Amino acid sequence: MPDGMSSNEIRRLFIEYFTERGHEHVESAPLIPRDDPTLLFTSAGMVPFKPYYVDENPPFKRAVSIQRCLRLSDLDEVGRTPYHATFFEMLGNFSFGDYFKEEAIEWGWEFLTEVIGLPADRLWVTVHKDDTAAAEIWRTRVKFPVERIVALGDEHNFWGPAGDSGPCGPCSEIHLDMGADVGCGRADCDPGCDCDRFLEVGNLVFPQFVQAVDGTREPLKRPGIDTGMGFERLASVVQGAASIHETDTGLPVLEAVRNEAEAASGKRPPEGKPGMELIVIADHVRAATFAIAENILPSNEGQGYVIRRLIRRAVRRGLSLGIDQPFLYRLSGVVTETMGEAHPHLLQKREHIALVVQSEEERFHETLAAGSAVFGDMIESLERNGSRVVPGDVAFSLYDTYGFPLDLTREMATERGFTVDEKGFQTAMEEQKERGRRASTFAESSDAGVWEGQRAETDFVGHELPCACGDGSACETAETLLSGPVATVVTEARRMSNDGVEFTLTESPFYAESGGQVADTGTLTVGDATIDVANVLRRDERYAHVASDPDRVVRPGARAEARVDVARRRLIEKNHTVTHLLQAALRAELGDHVHQSGSWVGADRLRFDFTHFSELSGREIGAIEDRVNAWVRADIPVTPESMTVEAALERGAMALFGEKYGSLVRVVCIGCDESGVSLELCGGTHVERTGEIGAFSVVSESSVAAGVRRIEAVTGRTASARARHDAELLREFMSVLKVAPDEMLAKARELTAETSELRKSIEKERQKAAGGSIDSLIAGAREVAGVRMLSARTDAPDIKTLRGQADRLRDGLGSGAGLLAAVTEGGVILIAVVTDDLVSKGTLKAGDIVREAAAVMGGRGGGKPHLAQAGGGDPAQLEQALEAFYEIAERLTGS
Repeated sequence: MPDGMSSNEIRRLFIEYFTERGHEHVESAPLIPRDDPTLLFTSAGMVPFKPYYVDENPPFKRAVSIQRCLRLSDLDEVGRTPYHATFFEMLGNFSFGDYFKEEAIEWGWEFLTEVIGLPADRLWVTVHKDDTAAAEIWRTRVKFPVERIVALGDEHNFWGPAGDSGPCGPCSEIHLDMGADVGCGRADCDPGCDCDRFLEVGNLVFPQFVQAVDGTREPLKRPGIDTGMGFERLASVVQGAASIHETDTGLPVLEAVRNEAEAASGKRPPEGKPGMELIVIADHVRAATFAIAENILPSNEGQGYVIRRLIRRAVRRGLSLGIDQPFLYRLSGVVTETMGEAHPHLLQKREHIALVVQSEEERFHETLAAGSAVFGDMIESLERNGSRVVPGDVAFSLYDTYGFPLDLTREMATERGFTVDEKGFQTAMEEQKERGRRASTFAESSDAGVWEGQRAETDFVGHELPCACGDGSACETAETLLSGPVATVVTEARRMSNDGVEFTLTESPFYAESGGQVADTGTLTVGDATIDVANVLRRDERYAHVASDPDRVVRPGARAEARVDVARRRLIEKNHTVTHLLQAALRAELGDHVHQSGSWVGADRLRFDFTHFSELSGREIGAIEDRVNAWVRADIPVTPESMTVEAALERGAMALFGEKYGSLVRVVCIGCDESGVSLELCGGTHVERTGEIGAFSVVSESSVAAGVRRIEAVTGRTASARARHDAELLREFMSVLKVAPDEMLAKARELTAETSELRKSIEKERQKAAGGSIDSLIAGAREVAGVRMLSARTDAPDIKTLRGQADRLRDGLGSGAGLLAAVTEGGVILIAVVTDDLVSKGTLKAGDIVREAAAVMGGRGGGKPHLAQAGGGDPAQLEQALEAFYEIAERLTGS
């Protein structure tokens, strides 16, 4: 076996081997597939190349890549086996109608045995049972022993498609015999066995078919090759590691987990074979690190929900090791250090990644603190009632009230020997969605007809639109001003509801919505008829124009003249150019960790999302405004250029991570010949000089997600109007407060302090009155089964007051239980209390009381044994709930 070969050396050898054989080296595509809604993540090396297998003219015939992948199908196997992971890399070489099985088999064998040095006498191969050609190549070309060639069926040796549709075909796998001592012990054990003896180190897929969404398959016109070698698996074999998590890139993370556990609990996890907790934590933090580096941020939907789930799973595993404080964010730094040489983008985002992970950890710890006690009370209640199933509506309440996702409830329930009524959970979820749908007035029409005409690419000719108003002054003041006509031809059209039409043109001066910039509007003239173009959307390389066409003048083949609302375009251009200035100013003021995370550019305002760790101070916002406005006043030239992506990046151009760029890109340079303010890859429209922007003003700065901030701003006449509005407000404030401008801040602080003191005094009086009313209520407490009990409705205006009354009630009862209720603007609130002596005896728990009492009204709730809260339900049933308290409490005491 080879010894001492590093992971980076394996990478280098793989790329060199196949580039020497005419393969184009293609960098890893993003983790979120482009233009493939059938996949949540890039789950295999061939995913970015799916279109090339059916494309008549792919950009290259051969390719080699090391693709970052994220796969969830094996999530529950992580830590249970040595070779499963959520995040992994795939070594792949590909042919698109070029070479086929013979070269793929020979090169795969040569690379593994001669370049990497795997022992040939320990390798086995499998082929599809119907693929006699592949078996023959192994026997005759490679001279592979027949007794180690195993023919298997579709389950083992047919691969694809990735997602619901695409290329697929039989495959031939290469397996390494790990030794009889790690297998099932059967004499006839081979790669078709489910035991761990044979490890797949290479998969040679022969895409011969293309599968439709409905499952039907047709032969590919040009069969191809799709090989995949699990990088971590290969590294573990080469380095003699016991698992993919114990290679030179995995061990440092495992050691860091051990260190964290020892520091937190005083107990170091055993050395040697890592336990499941260590592996799950290391695996999940690696996946989260790579995802966040691509701006896939934790959220409640889509890919973001997956990342949130992985982080939360890792946090819970950390708790089992005694780590009860955020720690994953430090591990993300270890991942960055060990993987940064091969993935430099991790190093650029290191601080951002750590901040996002830490923020998510802190949020989840708060969620756990709030919901775990409720969950524990609920489990104990179910146990007393002899049930081992968490009701669906209860699981939904945990999700809706405390943020517990279903998978977390499922995991925690399983640990206690319970199952979850997931069907009931989904029913409760659908009921809530239906309530939301009924409350919403939004409805989206999907009444679109069939495209008619000849499909063709749209040639965008609108980057430079002359302003018909000469010096541009009219563009600044006009509501609408059309550009000169552009002669064009309608290529395709389809009818939509309400006399709408969607159509494509051979040439279009309209900018289609993309890159955060909104689409142009304007008119299209066909013959004597003119219609208004309201929107333009990208449909691959076509621009789909949306308009109202009641007379149906738009039809395929019609000659037309297109005109853009250039007055509106000029406003958009100001806002787009200023986003480039804004990013440059943010990086200058805050640091190079700032990167664009998203943007929206309209005619009246702009929005810019960027990576940063904290809220911007007033001083920082002022400095950013000053810097941008200084560049505006300097009237710096804005110059667009076309060049290759490589040339642009070499010049230091800023690019959006994961954005798809062609071989030639448009680069927008602000001050290239003098100040060198900004250089960005951008296909949008811009002013010719920064002076055209006029002015820049920040409207707001806020948080979008952990580690991502948002600035909303205005330019030009909108910024000037805002400045006038602010000045008028200032004058009014001075008039009302009767102070000079430099005295306003002190006066505002003085008034705020006075108001705060008045509120405190009012609150004290309110609490005093509320306490007095509770004291009078306590006198009427009933004695049930030897325990003082009281339920009552109070006049508490809010939950804070009601909690104060509940505390007063618990203290006044001495030994007993109570239920207080109030109807506030937010609805009905119930709070149950149980004195400490009864809690310590296990006699009563407030969570059980409030849960059952709330159910009388159709509400939900829970909490700690001594104090619990519920809400919702029908206020008309409140008196019944209060009266039911006595029966509930008596029953729960066991009397």
